[in-house]
Amino acid sequence: MSAMSSSDAAAYVPLNEHPHRGHARLLALVGSGKRVLDVGCSSGYLARPLVANGCTVVGIDQDEQAAEAAREVCEEVLVGDVETLDLPFAQGSFDVVLCGDLIEHLRDPEAFLERMRPLLKPGGRLVLTTPNVANWAIRLGLLFGRWRYTERGILDRTHAHLFTRSTLVQTLERAGYRVLELDFTVPVPLVDASSIDRVAHAVGRLRPPLFAYQFVVAATPAAPA
Repeated sequence: MSAMSSSDAAAYVPLNEHPHRGHARLLALVGSGKRVLDVGCSSGYLARPLVANGCTVVGIDQDEQAAEAAREVCEEVLVGDVETLDLPFAQGSFDVVLCGDLIEHLRDPEAFLERMRPLLKPGGRLVLTTPNVANWAIRLGLLFGRWRYTERGILDRTHAHLFTRSTLVQTLERAGYRVLELDFTVPVPLVDASSIDRVAHAVGRLRPPLFAYQFVVAATPAAPA
């Protein structure tokens, strides 16, 4: 395939830098100077600011063209199905395993999360986002008998697994993790302003399971029982 320019790469997933949106929250939870495995890295939209912040990033994506773009900033990018791909990494290879809007697309999220756990260094973190299927808009639709899959959003046609806050925590715990932080985003449609995001986030804190659009989680391997 022909090489993609950075402008072409942006067509995959644009980075949203508003501080209360998912991308910014993920970047904050990763931190600086870390060795990161970015699973589902797409064109490197998260890898670019991470590398600029002193991180070393290894990516995995199933799209060859996106992976080609990500190689501009990643140390290495593997191409393949993240659930079956042979991973050439030793145990304890990474400070952070990053999964931005990934696990809802997987056939077996719990098995995948178990597979990632040994790759983390002692004290390492799994950092992820995933939609909240118990969001008020989904509940309201159910009240009126509506459950319609869409091209994007919580009911994206490609989502194979959907999570509430409690089922997400349960899945992580069964996979051998302890949740360190569980935050959320409450984006306001058609509005792109940090001040509105702050208000929406404050309102969301009143009832996170109801108002959260997306969960933002940091977890670490649990100590052996």
